[in-house]
Amino acid sequence: MSQKLSGIADLTAAAAAAPPGTGGNDDGPGRLDRIAALCRTANFARHHLEVTVLYDAHLTWTSYDVLHLAVMHRPVDTGVVAALAHVSKGSVTRSAAALIKRGLLRRSIPTTDRRRSLLAPTAAGWALNQQLRAQLIAELNILLDTDTDTGADRHDITVLRHLISAHHR
Repeated sequence: MSQKLSGIADLTAAAAAAPPGTGGNDDGPGRLDRIAALCRTANFARHHLEVTVLYDAHLTWTSYDVLHLAVMHRPVDTGVVAALAHVSKGSVTRSAAALIKRGLLRRSIPTTDRRRSLLAPTAAGWALNQQLRAQLIAELNILLDTDTDTGADRHDITVLRHLISAHHR
């Protein structure tokens, strides 16, 4: 499934025009506008990755993140996954249940504290994570490649790079 890279260029154009610190008395509202533009652009990038890479694997960004965190921190407590992914524990539970049903994760309960639930990847989950990670990295390289900024479709990502680099000055 492919989607044209556009959607928030008009919303972020103003933020890209003025670097941070040049807003004079407008630093409070100007900063808020830049953060809002950064969040919109990050949401755009996330959605783009969902429809270009994760869609075919029948995953959302949250379910991919749950799988990825289980692979990286195996075994990992569901509460830790929720904190690392910045989502509710209920979201982790729903995503994990779907991943367990597909044979990508397994759940265990520690004997020392039966209130906890640990997630670990299966071999199939580990393999899918590796495959998707490579595809996500490739797609991000395409999005963030500075040589492809000539088209209007790349404006949103250009704004994202500008906002991030301006923040680090």
